[in-house]
Amino acid sequence: MVYLLVIVLGIILDQLTKWLIVQALPVGSGFAVIPGILDIHYVRNTGAAWSMFSENTLGLAVFSLVMLVGLSVWFWRTPRENIWLRLALAVVISGAVGNMIDRFRLGYVVDFLELPHWPVFNVADMLLCGGVAALAVLLLLEERAAGRDKNTDKHINAGSGE
Repeated sequence: MVYLLVIVLGIILDQLTKWLIVQALPVGSGFAVIPGILDIHYVRNTGAAWSMFSENTLGLAVFSLVMLVGLSVWFWRTPRENIWLRLALAVVISGAVGNMIDRFRLGYVVDFLELPHWPVFNVADMLLCGGVAALAVLLLLEERAAGRDKNTDKHINAGSGE
């Protein structure tokens, strides 16, 4: 239930912020929030990160849908006890759904947050990146723990004369 709440709240926050930007600003316009650090700049992104694949919006939408199915299967196959992994997956899913809604509904993604030397992004992008970073850390820790367990088993078996 908590995971569904995370997904729904992430989608609502993403879609609400995008709606506010679309209502308040013409495409291409913006303003400084923290001069030199953070600007609001409304752009329509028909591609992926850095506007890659901008000629293939439908392909990106279908790819997003396939990835969403894969993430959902991974989520449901993850043991309930693995709370942090499931939470990270829920965050990634919320970001994926947020941008997928834009792609299917509008044919582009509404981006509006701009940092120096970085492409314009949105809340869904932050959820995706944060969730993927958490997944990477969790999987590395899991791998490390599995390696430690194997080494412990080797030492135990070596000491038992097996």
